[in-house]
Amino acid sequence: MNEAGALNLDWFNRYKFRQPLGQGGMGTVYLAEDKVEGNRQCVIKQLTNKYTDPGVHQEAIRLFRREVAILRNLDHPGIVRVSDEHVTDDGRYFLVMDLVPGNNLEVMLKTGGPFESNHVAWIAIQCAEILEYLHSQVPPIIYRDLKPSNLMLTPDGKVVFVDFGIARTFMPKEAATRVVTAGYSPPEQYLGKPEVRSDLYSLGQTMGHLLTGMRPKPLSSYAPLHLNQKVHRSLDAIVRQLTSYEPNMRPESATAVKYDLHHIYKEMHPGHVIPKVEFFAPMDNSALAKATSGSETSLTDLNDPTKPKIWKKILGWLGI
Repeated sequence: MNEAGALNLDWFNRYKFRQPLGQGGMGTVYLAEDKVEGNRQCVIKQLTNKYTDPGVHQEAIRLFRREVAILRNLDHPGIVRVSDEHVTDDGRYFLVMDLVPGNNLEVMLKTGGPFESNHVAWIAIQCAEILEYLHSQVPPIIYRDLKPSNLMLTPDGKVVFVDFGIARTFMPKEAATRVVTAGYSPPEQYLGKPEVRSDLYSLGQTMGHLLTGMRPKPLSSYAPLHLNQKVHRSLDAIVRQLTSYEPNMRPESATAVKYDLHHIYKEMHPGHVIPKVEFFAPMDNSALAKATSGSETSLTDLNDPTKPKIWKKILGWLGI
């Protein structure tokens, strides 16, 4: 057996594939166990490279490993941890990630219906915090595919981004820059020119979907109050702004959105304490003026005594 064959055997001996969790055009996701780490449960995403040109194949391997290296260097509780990768000679690529407990928001919408406004504000603040971290990287990391099915909600109320669309690595360059999800992707992404405010558009469309249970229409702004009269008016206003057609009509940064959402949440729950300003990304003047210098308590701090008892319904959806 040659060296490559021995490496393949070692890698496949390490992981025990238990069952498929889902399948798409670019590959399959499996539940697995890592025998080296005491049969720790994990998720393995298998991607298939269908290129036959050896040069293109080698370039795909290089790009795949570059993308994996970027993901492995990310360190945020709201981003799924990537722990391993492997490439076989026959063009199969494997990405090993942590198993995130809970359900994705798409499933929760289908089983429980629209979320209440304070639930959505709670979730959106966490999404903005994660985007703030990604956009603060050098160069900024644009998530590109924020939607309910890519957001896991754990039993302790944490939001985790679980899919970074690494399959784009195996597409022709021109096609990869135009990867879109109808309804959630902004106009500039269709033109292959995504930027950090493109993620903010997707966040707004996701919020609209959570508030109404209605999928967003492609290339449109979302006005959730028109579809659900129970939506908080300030939340409706920020969703409209986030889903503006022109990027320069949206908020300047995820940081600005985070603090706007904190203030909206405070309108719903006056006891909520807004955290200090943290300079992860550029912030516009309105957000700076509104942010306070009080306690470090964050909405995502589960020990926050001002946190409303909103989790009974959510835990029911999770089956806990």
